[in-house]
Amino acid sequence: IINYARFIMISLTLQTTASDTILFVGGGAVAERRLALCLDEPCQCIVISPVITDQMKAWHEDNRFIWHNTVFSDDHIDIVKQCKLLFICTDNKAVNDYIEAIARNNGILVNRADNATACDFTVPSTIDMGDLHVAISANNGGPRINRLVKQDMMNRYNILQIAIPRLKIMREEVKLLIPSVEERSQFWRTHLGESEFQAILKGQWPLIEEKLHHAISGIRTKS
Repeated sequence: IINYARFIMISLTLQTTASDTILFVGGGAVAERRLALCLDEPCQCIVISPVITDQMKAWHEDNRFIWHNTVFSDDHIDIVKQCKLLFICTDNKAVNDYIEAIARNNGILVNRADNATACDFTVPSTIDMGDLHVAISANNGGPRINRLVKQDMMNRYNILQIAIPRLKIMREEVKLLIPSVEERSQFWRTHLGESEFQAILKGQWPLIEEKLHHAISGIRTKS
């Protein structure tokens, strides 16, 4: 029986600065996916690996990260000590153990690709559809499950890219028209319930939008 560690699912916003370093040891597919998440952030990304993927080479040619084209050695310990986040992505357990030990001794947050129980944080599969941001984790059920769930959710909720921005505008209108928090909550429970939500997912957003506008207009008329 394999007992996997369970994680408390919380959302933390990591705000980096240009002086912060995010370190990646390893240059394979996993390192590429992790690196892709950080390239557009205000930080310095460093990769230590004698081999990197073609995509990573293209990013490096565009000067998007610093590449130490070598295996990890004691010469890199200071980089580990100074980094804000550490992604260990090699397939060498002994090397991974050694790097993790250095990080632990220096209070560095670690994500280790070959050992989920050694991770201080995980990188869930994410969906960004306009204003809708969803993180998916199968609790070590495997990346395949994450990808299938992600694709299903993208197919199912894609329409919300159109609906949410307009709902945000309506929400501000309702705030101005109904000062009471409880009355506003009741308005949305009445006019945007489960049946309306399911109708939106079925492609009937124009109809729901019209009904909401009508309800808001009714409040405006009374006031």
